[in-house]
Amino acid sequence: MLYPLKMQPYYRHGEQTPWGGHALRDMFGKDIPDERTGESLEISALPGRESVIVNGELTGKTLAEAISLWSDDLTGCGENFPLLLKLLDAHEMLSVQVHPDDTYAAANEGGKLGKTEAWLVIAANPGARLIYGVNCETSEELRASVESGTLEQSLRWVNVKPGDVLYIPHGCVHALGSGLVIYEIQQSSDVTYRFWDWGRLGKDGQPRALHTRQALDVSRPELKLNRIFGVTNIVEGGSQTYYIADRNFELSRLNVSGKMPLKTGRMLLLTAMCQADVTWDEGSLTLMPGESCLVPAAMNGVALSGTGTVMCATTPDQPALKEALGYRAELVAGLTQDI
Repeated sequence: MLYPLKMQPYYRHGEQTPWGGHALRDMFGKDIPDERTGESLEISALPGRESVIVNGELTGKTLAEAISLWSDDLTGCGENFPLLLKLLDAHEMLSVQVHPDDTYAAANEGGKLGKTEAWLVIAANPGARLIYGVNCETSEELRASVESGTLEQSLRWVNVKPGDVLYIPHGCVHALGSGLVIYEIQQSSDVTYRFWDWGRLGKDGQPRALHTRQALDVSRPELKLNRIFGVTNIVEGGSQTYYIADRNFELSRLNVSGKMPLKTGRMLLLTAMCQADVTWDEGSLTLMPGESCLVPAAMNGVALSGTGTVMCATTPDQPALKEALGYRAELVAGLTQDI
């Protein structure tokens, strides 16, 4: 019988994330493996990095195993799980990165997906900032900056605060600054090209590998994006603010005030920023701040109860959202035009 799946995350830490810290433990009580834990893969079907179910009859099974059992009833889109949900602790500056689109990744990374992603700033130290694009106008300018060793001077920095939402499509050069805790939704891909790593050394005492050729291949320096304010609709039990609805995912914030019925037919990846109860005809589960669950696409009668914010990611239904938002659809990133 289908039911919402509460997840135990997979952690990336230590030498994998030398920029990580302990904020995921301090803020959310997560059982992080060490003091340099940078990523909590909350809902993940990446091979070798799967999240694990901690409730109901599928307790102990990975998300990949659940997909093999429930297939389209779980995902609504077959056996391939297209999304990856993370929480990140950027205790120190991350490397400067860029990701390819699906076509480039398929041709050059063994058939993998590319990566488009989005960030919600959960917490930020005063003055926190991040890299969001470059100041170069063309690929030729960017290449010249890299070859002359002046890439750092070409980076586009923006100040951020809690609640800010940023859309990072493929080809957008980016990096988290220090003192940030981030919610991230992305395509289910681990393809990252590192442009620059601030001279950090790996455990072998050597600089970490850069991927300059690939990064130059896929970068789109013309992208000069801004934070997204979203479009809010009043719904039963509160309101829903839509931020992004491109070809890869839809991201919204559920502003819960009471009991909010959830629209299903698509799987829902829910991450609580407050204590919230997920209820259905046969049961319920409680999400504490920083916990996530996956609501199967084929379920009905699911609702959220509480007071506060729950982030919701799902697969896109662009025609339906365009119709629901009308002229306001252009304010949702990726909905009326590809970026």
